[in-house]
Amino acid sequence: MQENQSQQSTKSLEEHFDLPPIELIHRARKLWLSATTETDLVEVESLYRQALRIDKEEKKKKRKKCGGDGDNSEYSIDPGNNNHQHQQESKTGQKRKLTSTSLCLKSSECKKACEKLALLLCQSGRSKKAKSLLNRLGYICRLSEEVLDYDIPGQSQVSKVDTDKNASRVSKSPPCCILDHFLSTTEIRHLCSIFQSPTASYWESHNYAVEPPSPYFSYIIPLSTHSPKCNQVKDFGFVGQLVNRIFQNETLRLKFPKLKDATKVEMWAHNRPNASGHQMHFDSDDEGRGGIRNPIISTILYITAGCGGPSLLTNQKLDDVNLASKGWLCYPKCERLVAFDGRYLHGVIPGKGAKSGRRVTLMFAFWSDIRTRIDDGPGSARPFPTQDKECKWAEALISNDTQQTSKHDNTITDVLVATEVEPVCIERVYETLSGKKWTKSKGLPDYNAVFQGF
Repeated sequence: MQENQSQQSTKSLEEHFDLPPIELIHRARKLWLSATTETDLVEVESLYRQALRIDKEEKKKKRKKCGGDGDNSEYSIDPGNNNHQHQQESKTGQKRKLTSTSLCLKSSECKKACEKLALLLCQSGRSKKAKSLLNRLGYICRLSEEVLDYDIPGQSQVSKVDTDKNASRVSKSPPCCILDHFLSTTEIRHLCSIFQSPTASYWESHNYAVEPPSPYFSYIIPLSTHSPKCNQVKDFGFVGQLVNRIFQNETLRLKFPKLKDATKVEMWAHNRPNASGHQMHFDSDDEGRGGIRNPIISTILYITAGCGGPSLLTNQKLDDVNLASKGWLCYPKCERLVAFDGRYLHGVIPGKGAKSGRRVTLMFAFWSDIRTRIDDGPGSARPFPTQDKECKWAEALISNDTQQTSKHDNTITDVLVATEVEPVCIERVYETLSGKKWTKSKGLPDYNAVFQGF
């Protein structure tokens, strides 16, 4: 099996032989984001190594021409042996037709390629091989192997009634709550019609892109603190009812007592391929401009399943002087709701392995108060476009067609019995590059000195 993968990858490299390193890097990432087989990932790794090897050799040649010796490129590395040695000539014997200038990567390009290669190594049980690479990039700390090379979901998350049998894997006080079966089949179908396709109007109207990240955009829904049968439900239809169900949920109100003080809800969404993650961050008003303000709680509704990595919640707050000592993994699962205290650091781990599909999520952050910003174009905390008949995605979210569908579709069961399950507890969120636990005595490293892999 490995020999066949090696032969296929070698053939692929021969096809890409005349491409400059930057093009090899672009093709590697494109293939990684669409990978469906392990062979694809083998080729991705080979393309990154090939690009870095060419870059290293060409920069070395340039230094020799300038009278220098040695290899002092800032990010220059030896990509290592992977059974795909760099070829100086193609199979036809023709010399490479690329100029020396086109064979050299910019420092930022080389750094990004090195980081992606390091992530591949970390996610495939080869963290030790990534050490020298990360060290040369200036990192002193990384997300732990337990996080980046996470266990593939099976029965990783357990019902609360089974926690006594799994005491070593759960925590008595995680800053999050997971509710399964929070959405009905009909509701999932409706949400998929709005958000699942990468070419749906919601994404195209905001020029949404996975890489590079598109500008952040979100919308505000006013929240009634009284009856679920309020004008808010009438004005916002389906999405209003969804928000109210979260707001009125007894389990969440017990877990997060301040939820009752919420007056507004901020809504946004993501649609990402398996290998795409989201860096560690704090949810904040207007992306932290003018000071950090956190929501009471943030929630994640998983619309699709079987693709993408888990969400990572930690016990680290903004003013902490140490890195998180504990973390909790919440795996994507259709119909699942994850709610967490908005003060804590969190992110999304890139999905490991090769999987088709998209990780589609809808987020609601509940605020005691947040200023609605009326400006042109996408941005944070915009008013929800309830009156804009040209806005197809907003019209669909407000639509109550799901109720009519469920009345006439006898195959759909819309009786919701949400089940609380425990997240997977991570005892070691951060490690040194050598794989040892990052202790409090090491202090709080600079954000840019911590390798996240994405």
